[in-house]
Amino acid sequence: MAVFDGAPWVGAAVESLLTQTLADLEVIVIDDGSTDPTPEVLAALRDPRLRVERRPRAGLTRSLIRALELARAPLLARLDADDLALPERLARQRQFLDAHPDVGLLGTAAREVDVTGREVAIVRPPVDDAAIRRALIRANPFVHSSVIMRRAALDRAGGYDPSFPVAQDYDLWMRLARVTRLANLPEPLVIRRLAPGRVSAVRDDDRLRAEARVRWRAVRSHAYPWWCAVYALRPLAALALPGAWRRALRGPTRMEGSPYRV
Repeated sequence: MAVFDGAPWVGAAVESLLTQTLADLEVIVIDDGSTDPTPEVLAALRDPRLRVERRPRAGLTRSLIRALELARAPLLARLDADDLALPERLARQRQFLDAHPDVGLLGTAAREVDVTGREVAIVRPPVDDAAIRRALIRANPFVHSSVIMRRAALDRAGGYDPSFPVAQDYDLWMRLARVTRLANLPEPLVIRRLAPGRVSAVRDDDRLRAEARVRWRAVRSHAYPWWCAVYALRPLAALALPGAWRRALRGPTRMEGSPYRV
């Protein structure tokens, strides 16, 4: 977990991990230069399984890279600092991975709630490897906050790329797809909190450019046929639209990395 100025939510996020039914875990939190009471919130959480490292502001991607450097387990799970993991999440994911040793990246469905806790959507990504690969060139078929990865697969793929300040997850999934099988559990096992300002207009421009870059690299590497280059052009075309038009076309709850909703 990486956090920047997450005092209102980070305590509940960490507690949702420390109270998992799968108790044999470590929780690593990188405080990415918070200027609010985040350090005090984290210091108040007393559990030997929790490790907090405070660093100067470096951004999400570099903070995640540092967290992975500190992690010691063969399975690596993600959770954003404003999200919650349901109590059975990690146990269910480990059970699936134990039964499917060929799967190296596993996500889940997710509930999305507003700041009052009201459910506004359920994210239901494709569940099997073939369906995920068909979707991957078109959109991000994983909820970043729900994934668990095998360390061996992550190392083979090269980990997070620090040249992606946004859409670092999408880039990583595309590279993991070259070295392992992919899956999602259909049950919503995480809760994503849609706080105002989570994705800014400026960051949205960066995300669209990053998506185009990821897809173009996938086509150039022959992971997808040449005609799939059209999917690399789509986010570039979207950049030509005013930000308000893009938001209207996406709908009020559309967020980075979670395109599948009911």
